[in-house]
Amino acid sequence: MTQAYQPKTPFPKTPLASLQDREAEHFNRHYAREAAEGVRPLTDFDKLRYTAPSAKSIFPREYFYHLLAPLSGKRVLEIAAGNGIDASLCAHNGAIVHAYDLSQKSIDMVNRRAMVNAVANRVHTQVTGEFNDAFPGQTFDAILGYAALHHLPDMEKLSQQVYDRLNPGGVAVFAEPVVNSKALDRLRRLIPYSIHEMTEDELPMDDRRIAEFARPFDRMVRREFQLTSRLWPIFPNNWPLAVALHKLDSGLLKLPLLRRYATVVVFGLYKKQEI
Repeated sequence: MTQAYQPKTPFPKTPLASLQDREAEHFNRHYAREAAEGVRPLTDFDKLRYTAPSAKSIFPREYFYHLLAPLSGKRVLEIAAGNGIDASLCAHNGAIVHAYDLSQKSIDMVNRRAMVNAVANRVHTQVTGEFNDAFPGQTFDAILGYAALHHLPDMEKLSQQVYDRLNPGGVAVFAEPVVNSKALDRLRRLIPYSIHEMTEDELPMDDRRIAEFARPFDRMVRREFQLTSRLWPIFPNNWPLAVALHKLDSGLLKLPLLRRYATVVVFGLYKKQEI
């Protein structure tokens, strides 16, 4: 079995508070710019896409919501809430959402988007960079993060904390940028990195780190996404191109040898139901 490529640059050995300060500063700037462009309501198309998507979906975010479904009546915790789209989607699908982020501008945007989408009564927010400081003492039916974990340095500690705060029968669902090959790491430096907002301290995950994060859990399911479709954001308004590239990737990623070149992995981690 081919050993996963290990990036040469690990997380900087910097005090956690300093890392969080830099991340907060970066994302405060980013979400201030995004908020200035306006916060629009979710489209009917998005509401339909992310309510009950198929397990065979060719799109990573649809598969992400497939693993979360059904959400109605569930208590959900979102790690690194970003611009609030996932909080509003989960609330639209009937969840009671608790969302946190270390960026005040992010949380402002989460609250604003929830109001625009008439789900503010189901979205609760907090500004913090510490998982266990977020809504302390509460447990959840689902915990989620979209492009969140690779910003966080202590995976072993966090994975156990996530497991401990899941209710029995609960699921934690993540979508993460990954690098499993040296060649892909070099290529990534040449292609716009549009899956998530980059910061100087983040580190894309690899299969080894995902396996380590999954260790406390009782079961994991995962799928790889994005080979050629990584190029689509260069042409963001070309939906037929997006569909074509994702279909191509879906076929290519059926070949085991190509899966290590995927640039996104979506995975669900399950906690056993008590008997």
